Amino acid sequence: METLAENIIVIEDDLILFEEADEEGPFEEVEDSGLQSDDEYHPDEKARQSNQQVTTRNLQQWALAAASQFPDLEFKASEAWVKIFKRKHRIRQRKITKFVSERETATMEETHAAAEKFRLHTRALIPNYDKDFVLNTDQTGCQYQSTYNRTLAEQGSKVVLVKRKDMCVNKVTHSYTAQYVMTLSGKLLPTVFICLQEANGNFGPRVQKSVDEYAKIYTNVAITSSKSGKLTTALYKDFLIDVMKPYVKEEKFLFLIDSWGGQTNPVLYDEIFTDKGIPTCTIKVIPPKCTPLVQPCDVYFYRQVKNFIKRLQNCAYNIEQDREISSREDCIKIQSLVHHQLSAPICCCMLKYAWFAAKLCDDRTSFMNVI
Repeated sequence: METLAENIIVIEDDLILFEEADEEGPFEEVEDSGLQSDDEYHPDEKARQSNQQVTTRNLQQWALAAASQFPDLEFKASEAWVKIFKRKHRIRQRKITKFVSERETATMEETHAAAEKFRLHTRALIPNYDKDFVLNTDQTGCQYQSTYNRTLAEQGSKVVLVKRKDMCVNKVTHSYTAQYVMTLSGKLLPTVFICLQEANGNFGPRVQKSVDEYAKIYTNVAITSSKSGKLTTALYKDFLIDVMKPYVKEEKFLFLIDSWGGQTNPVLYDEIFTDKGIPTCTIKVIPPKCTPLVQPCDVYFYRQVKNFIKRLQNCAYNIEQDREISSREDCIKIQSLVHHQLSAPICCCMLKYAWFAAKLCDDRTSFMNVI
């Protein structure tokens, strides 16, 4: 787990103390502070190893403790000093992605070791395949209606109300699943797989007719449904047939997947991907809890997808037209548009970077983020 403490550097040769001259005036840099190098003066190391939460106030307290060794030094650890210190060491406040127990913390070394082992094995296999046929896929949950808990209002407002046309809780709290496939060469497969949430698990006759019409218009989307909005093994098999098979055909390919039990059975792939009876798919299963470290889709790609969707769901045009994007048709349109845009050649380097960020290749080229 990454915390703010990972970015804090307080070491003997790099600790800089500033003597404040005035509120906005210059600061005198005090070098060669002569601080000891034991753990007492490396609070960042201790905090990082124990995954402690670190605040700006902690930085000030540590700095004051270090400065107390020098009685003649007038050092206040002011807000101005903190601002300069954080800028110099590239420290930013970050959202905590997960709270972990002490037991989970103890297993992190094992997780990193498993991830590194997976990287070594996968990098050894990749040269045996064309880059167009080294594939990674993952499922990502998308909200029907994107919401933010904050809005602009007059200063001092005590009650802030936001109108919603459709107050159905499911639109806000529930999600549907989208599944993309990306290649090591920086391409997306021609179709994105969408699993919408339906109360009975299946589309009714009238809804099915509408969905079929949408599928004819938005040809880069394959649409299905389930009661939970998530894939089952049967639906995953449909994904392999509808999305994967038309692309790989009889070519040999390397397929990186996570450890979800519904997709790790090798027999499932041997039945679908064959060339004259010989299996053509080699699967590499990412170890549990390692997907944030080594899965290209998770490491970088889906962040771009979700940022794109949020921009579409929360734009000034929707406010002007008094329109909300939350219907079944809206979800299909959004995924079709996002897939079409991210399939453009200009996004190729961005897709390649996802593999580099997962440390599965060494190729890195400059590019601009989607958002």
